[in-house]
Amino acid sequence: MTAPSPGGAPVPGPGPMPGPPGATVLGRVEAAVAALGEVASLPLRQQVSVYADAHRTMQETLGTIEER
Repeated sequence: MTAPSPGGAPVPGPGPMPGPPGATVLGRVEAAVAALGEVASLPLRQQVSVYADAHRTMQETLGTIEER
Protein backbone atom coordinates (compact mmCIF):
# COMPACT_ATOMS: atom_id res chain seq x y z
CA MET A 1 0.00 0.00 0.00
CA THR A 2 1.24 3.49 -0.70
CA ALA A 3 0.81 6.64 1.33
CA PRO A 4 0.99 10.15 -0.10
CA SER A 5 4.14 12.08 0.71
CA PRO A 6 4.03 15.76 1.66
CA GLY A 7 4.72 16.58 -2.02
CA GLY A 8 1.74 14.50 -3.13
CA ALA A 9 3.70 11.63 -4.72
CA PRO A 10 2.99 8.18 -3.30
CA VAL A 11 5.58 6.68 -1.00
CA PRO A 12 5.85 2.88 -1.11
CA GLY A 13 4.87 1.06 2.05
CA PRO A 14 6.96 -1.66 3.66
CA GLY A 15 7.76 -4.68 1.53
CA PRO A 16 7.05 -8.29 2.34
CA MET A 17 8.48 -9.80 5.50
CA PRO A 18 11.85 -11.48 5.02
CA GLY A 19 12.03 -15.24 5.17
CA PRO A 20 10.53 -18.11 3.27
CA PRO A 21 6.98 -17.76 1.93
CA GLY A 22 4.44 -18.85 4.51
CA ALA A 23 6.77 -18.38 7.49
CA THR A 24 4.27 -16.11 9.24
CA VAL A 25 1.43 -18.56 8.64
CA LEU A 26 3.56 -21.44 9.89
CA GLY A 27 4.31 -19.48 13.05
CA ARG A 28 0.59 -18.95 13.65
CA VAL A 29 -0.10 -22.66 13.17
CA GLU A 30 2.73 -23.62 15.51
CA ALA A 31 1.41 -21.20 18.15
CA ALA A 32 -2.09 -22.68 17.84
CA VAL A 33 -0.75 -26.22 18.23
CA ALA A 34 1.34 -25.17 21.24
CA ALA A 35 -1.76 -23.61 22.84
CA LEU A 36 -3.62 -26.89 22.35
CA GLY A 37 -0.84 -28.63 24.27
CA GLU A 38 -1.58 -26.43 27.29
CA VAL A 39 -5.38 -26.52 27.07
CA ALA A 40 -5.88 -29.20 29.74
CA SER A 41 -4.54 -26.89 32.44
CA LEU A 42 -7.09 -24.15 31.66
CA PRO A 43 -10.62 -23.66 33.00
CA LEU A 44 -13.31 -25.02 30.67
CA ARG A 45 -14.42 -21.59 29.39
CA GLN A 46 -10.87 -20.77 28.34
CA GLN A 47 -10.45 -24.19 26.73
CA VAL A 48 -13.34 -23.46 24.38
CA SER A 49 -11.68 -20.21 23.34
CA VAL A 50 -8.36 -21.95 22.64
CA TYR A 51 -10.08 -24.62 20.53
CA ALA A 52 -12.01 -21.95 18.61
CA ASP A 53 -8.84 -19.94 17.94
CA ALA A 54 -6.96 -23.04 16.76
CA HIS A 55 -9.86 -24.03 14.50
CA ARG A 56 -10.01 -20.53 12.98
CA THR A 57 -6.23 -20.52 12.41
CA MET A 58 -6.37 -23.90 10.68
CA GLN A 59 -9.32 -22.84 8.48
CA GLU A 60 -7.56 -19.63 7.43
CA THR A 61 -4.33 -21.51 6.72
CA LEU A 62 -6.03 -24.18 4.65
CA GLY A 63 -7.94 -21.45 2.81
CA THR A 64 -4.68 -19.84 1.70
CA ILE A 65 -3.42 -23.20 0.45
CA GLU A 66 -6.56 -23.73 -1.64
CA GLU A 67 -6.14 -20.27 -3.22
CA ARG A 68 -2.71 -21.15 -4.63
